[in-house]
Amino acid sequence: MTPMIPILLLLMAPDTALKDSLPVAGYWQQRAAYHITAALDEPAGVLLGHARITYVNRSPDTLRDFFVHQYLNAFRPGSRWAAADAAEGRVRFQRLRDPDYAFERITDATVMGERARPDYPYAPDSTIAHWALPRPLAPGDSGVVEIDWRARPSTLPRRQGRQGRRLDFAQWYPKVVVYDRGGWQDHPLYPAGEFYGEFATYDVLLDLPQDQVIGATGVVVEGDPGWEHAKADPRLRIDYQRGWYGPRASGPGCGPVATGRKCVHFHAEQVHHFAFSLNPRYRYDEGRYGDVVVRVLYLPEDSATWGRGIAVRNTEAALAWLDSLYGKFAWPTLTNVHRIEGGGTEFPMMVMDGSAGLGLIVHEVGHNYTMGILANNEWREAFLDEGFTSFQTGWFFERRGGRPAYPALEADVLMLDLARWSEPVSLPSERFRDFFTYNQMVYAKAQLFYEQLRYVVGDETMRRILRAYYARWKLKHVDEEAFREVAEQVSRQDLKWLFGQWLHGTPLIDYALKHVQRTRQADGRWLTVVTIERKGDGFMPVEIGTQGRRGAGDTVYARATGQPARERVEFTTAQRPGPLMLDPRVRGHDYDMLNNRERHGLFGGGAWTLRIDDPFQETVRRDLGVRGLLPVIWSNDFGGVTVGLRERANYLGAFNRGLLLGTVATRRGASQVLGLYGRWSNPIAQLRPRTETSVTAWAVEGRAGGKIQVDRALRQRLVDAADPHVGFDAMWMATTALGYLDRRLWDDAGTVEAGPWFSTTRTRGNTVLRARVGGHAGVVYWNPGPGIVANNRYDFEAFSRVTGEASVRTRSWGARLFAGAYLGSSDPVRQRRISIAGADPYETFTNPFLRSQGALLVRPDFHYQAPGGANLRGFRPDLGGRWAVGLNLEATPWVVRRDQGILRGLGLEAFADAGIVDTTAIPSSPPGQWYTTLYDIGVGVMTRHQVKELAWTLRFEVPLAVNRWDDARDFTPGDKRFAFRWQVSLGSSF
Repeated sequence: MTPMIPILLLLMAPDTALKDSLPVAGYWQQRAAYHITAALDEPAGVLLGHARITYVNRSPDTLRDFFVHQYLNAFRPGSRWAAADAAEGRVRFQRLRDPDYAFERITDATVMGERARPDYPYAPDSTIAHWALPRPLAPGDSGVVEIDWRARPSTLPRRQGRQGRRLDFAQWYPKVVVYDRGGWQDHPLYPAGEFYGEFATYDVLLDLPQDQVIGATGVVVEGDPGWEHAKADPRLRIDYQRGWYGPRASGPGCGPVATGRKCVHFHAEQVHHFAFSLNPRYRYDEGRYGDVVVRVLYLPEDSATWGRGIAVRNTEAALAWLDSLYGKFAWPTLTNVHRIEGGGTEFPMMVMDGSAGLGLIVHEVGHNYTMGILANNEWREAFLDEGFTSFQTGWFFERRGGRPAYPALEADVLMLDLARWSEPVSLPSERFRDFFTYNQMVYAKAQLFYEQLRYVVGDETMRRILRAYYARWKLKHVDEEAFREVAEQVSRQDLKWLFGQWLHGTPLIDYALKHVQRTRQADGRWLTVVTIERKGDGFMPVEIGTQGRRGAGDTVYARATGQPARERVEFTTAQRPGPLMLDPRVRGHDYDMLNNRERHGLFGGGAWTLRIDDPFQETVRRDLGVRGLLPVIWSNDFGGVTVGLRERANYLGAFNRGLLLGTVATRRGASQVLGLYGRWSNPIAQLRPRTETSVTAWAVEGRAGGKIQVDRALRQRLVDAADPHVGFDAMWMATTALGYLDRRLWDDAGTVEAGPWFSTTRTRGNTVLRARVGGHAGVVYWNPGPGIVANNRYDFEAFSRVTGEASVRTRSWGARLFAGAYLGSSDPVRQRRISIAGADPYETFTNPFLRSQGALLVRPDFHYQAPGGANLRGFRPDLGGRWAVGLNLEATPWVVRRDQGILRGLGLEAFADAGIVDTTAIPSSPPGQWYTTLYDIGVGVMTRHQVKELAWTLRFEVPLAVNRWDDARDFTPGDKRFAFRWQVSLGSSF
């Protein structure tokens, strides 16, 4: 066949890419045909190929350039993909060396009859190759480009890869860049965003080792793909579909091949990519859904999860669901292969999956509809495929009786919205601040957008929208406008507001129920008038109804538009409506549902639910605040047994957090019998993204005071290794009843102090680095007594207190450096000294087992170490002075590490702590020095535990050597530097 015949056939043939879809006024798309011959050099992992690309310009524009993608060049050093990885701290392709990295190298090219070398407009990235055409390509004109190239997947798999004789070839050939109404879509490949292809006919001849088994896009029209030898069921009669496309007119077929080789010839039409996977160990299964032959290729060791028809049935179930949702599958076959990489990637007529799970298969096969047949630009509008197929996957399981995806999805997206991590879903993929945000927006929030569209138009209308969209736009390039126009026409609604808010903005939605008026009419029915206030900057239709109790369904009486700032809605019912609320089904993405309920009496309208608190796990509700009550009990020497009731409150687990504690000391003669402690934080009505605020007040066990805290997260991206915070604290602490105080740790004094702090945590693999520095300035008052004028007086003195620490922790060792100083004219009161052996009294104050003299963990016969301060853990907890510098070292080899059960880890411990402190803490030895040197050395056992959400570390330690042994925590007369001593702790040392 002469070289001109394929061009003439392509020009004269009917427009097969559009033959099965409805016409769209003004729409056009280019036409292309590939004839590819390629031979695999398997030991090198290199494919040597020749492509003849016939291209017809069906646009109204005259073309002067030609572009192809060379996507494999993304998976190597120097690419924009590698640069994006490096910028976000991912180590993948930027460090690969030959022969591990991928490449796609053009070795020769002829463009419209003239030899030409390509240039690379995005160099050093080489995923886009460009030629200037030797002559303009006018509308209706055509041209031929011939390219020789070499391609190799990378040994690190990502949408392609190679592992011994197992090779996944995707985006492996010079692929024509789409030219659409926006011009050439030449765009380098980034980690965020995938592909965009021109619909074409593919005729592909592959020269392979004889024993290779192949799965690919299209149908086998010639040669042996290896399925007969690989079939798991010897009785299976394979349907090759060789005649599906009729007589071939696209070029020559297979010719002679070398001994031990074979030629396999595939043909596909109306597709925008050709992918294939090779493995001589593949097993082959086959099934059918209607006219579509389902082919599955998997490894022998995966027979239990892929074989026995499991993957076939799951793929058939996916096709059945998707056909019911959109319409008939547009292609003759679908191949599902077990790829090297986990997860999944979609291609026309083919999916490469890391497992045969039903959810993954439904998701990836869904891409054959939204991306494959409804061919969106994946890097420009990723929500049209990723969000779409995530939505249909959730709906699939919901229809099968599973839990709806919406509640968990909506709650997760809401937290991103409230922290202002969300970005407009419609952003081009590489413009998201990071890869994590890209995934959350184009998968999760885009899925939520389709759920909200379904809520606005209703289930039945949503189905009609999807079928109309598919009928009109299948086998065409689609965009947001195409989908929105169909949705508006089918639903007969103006939906621009919905698309605008959910795809192009990040508004917050909040409604408050302001007033309800019920009036009984003359006919006995009830007229109810509801006034709604829109408080957020976004809006959604708002349902008005009652929430079902104990499994009963919700009742919806009316729906408000949600658009006016204040809206009145009337509805009539036969019976008097019960207590009303807005959005009873929680479909409006209203972030503050505490103001959604009708108010009754002094305590509001039931926006909070009361329950017995679970000490191991905090209960969180989307539609209500949760208050949990729990009785508590502890003891100390002065108050005796103390009983109380704790209330823990939250909304969404992060807002309106509260902790109220009321206690009664039972010892006769104790003063301050009643104790009160309260902390309130993060009111959702005063939303401050990435900022935590709290107010605390107390009058408990001989101390009274209050504290205000602000904590602002400074991290700019959730993927950043560093998590810096800046904050401010202001605190008042006073002593009020000396009987409770451990006078080794507390003076009869009070402080008023405030100051800023900064902290950061940086995580790299299993290594965690932390640092914190903070300072307070204020006044200390003490020495109460009668004054000259007043009946009561105090001595006042200004002071400042600065502490800083830095630590590094790996799985097997850790190190920490601490420094602290107190600046004031007088020696510090005991509770504000720089603590040598652990946490200072202000830090342990909130723990009732450490707070007062004789409490459980601070009894004379019990040796407890509360981590903090210089953390010289072998010394007495009451030691402290004006300044201290401490170094803590640990080796922690773990014997047991588990992800389940109460016991999560068991490890051995060896530690050494050393420091220098001022002589007011411990006199120097020999006397006369301005500092005192301290150290301890010991061993121990550590265990880690978790029950539900509550996790803790238990340490049992033996400080074998303490250089100032008379100041050791566990001192027995007669002890020397080396002695047996013990202590325990319920927290990590740092």
